[in-house]
Amino acid sequence: MNNALDRGSSLHAVSFTKLGKHIVRMTPDGRLHALDVLAALGVRHIENVQAYLAEHGVSCGFYDFGEDHGEETVAWQDVTLLAFALKTTDAKRWRERAQAMLTGYLSGDVTLAAEIAERNPDSERRRWLSARLESAEARKRFMSTVAKHGGEGDVFRLVSSLSNRSVLNMNSAAFRRERGVRDTRDGMTAAELMRLTYLETASAQAIEAHAARGNDEILALHRKNVDNERKVWATALGQAS
Repeated sequence: MNNALDRGSSLHAVSFTKLGKHIVRMTPDGRLHALDVLAALGVRHIENVQAYLAEHGVSCGFYDFGEDHGEETVAWQDVTLLAFALKTTDAKRWRERAQAMLTGYLSGDVTLAAEIAERNPDSERRRWLSARLESAEARKRFMSTVAKHGGEGDVFRLVSSLSNRSVLNMNSAAFRRERGVRDTRDGMTAAELMRLTYLETASAQAIEAHAARGNDEILALHRKNVDNERKVWATALGQAS
């Protein structure tokens, strides 16, 4: 799948994305031209698009794509709904592809994640994904190091709490409520994720270097790194301002 390509005029802002081999027009808010979607799913020559969509449980919107009148649009979730509802050969191919994607997801196929990331035209979101993955790996290494050096019981929650409070200025539960996410890292910015990666990597290295043993020594080293990271960040922000 290719990235969306911006090719709109100032009067009728339109971008383009691909569904298989088909080019599909897209509105500035990410809705898709309904006839383009239906063509990609093997349905053509529809006289009443709105009625046809309604038959399949899809409510359409309208947007002027440059034809001086509103044309039907659908959301991305409607594309998947139609792909599973229609009986065309093209829709069947999309169902087979959906099965392959679900298999890739369940088996942890990272090439699927790469394909999705490349499809997203927002470079900031791609950078966020990279930071998100690095942060997850740093957390695994940190927790593994804590366990290897005799950490046990509540220490895993405590070091996590120290990390989150340093970077987010609140605990993870409050952060998730504030940003409306189920996973703390999903709500963090790329900068916050990079700070967390640095902090937990530094603490893992310090535990190894000092041969810390047991909860108390691990927590003492991590608190020291938390304080240092916060001071460095505060200094950097002060210089930037």
